[in-house]
Amino acid sequence: MIFTIPRPCPELLWREGAYLTPAELSSLLEDCTGHTVEDTTDEEGDQIFYVRTPGGERLDENDPFVDIETVEDLVGWRIDEALDSLDS
Repeated sequence: MIFTIPRPCPELLWREGAYLTPAELSSLLEDCTGHTVEDTTDEEGDQIFYVRTPGGERLDENDPFVDIETVEDLVGWRIDEALDSLDS
């Protein structure tokens, strides 16, 4: 019998400094700010990311992020601020 241990929620992973998948980061960002992360590929088939506003518009439409860590650098302070306000 094989047991699968579920991953902790994105909030806990973020607080612990663990790696978040693009979907986990998007979920956490949406919960904290209403923004989301779009995970897609470019014309060459390389993975790229966009941050989307609550209205669905892409931030920096012509300048996608090439790795999820760069996205985290951009939005991390917003997530931290939102989580800190929950702790207060």
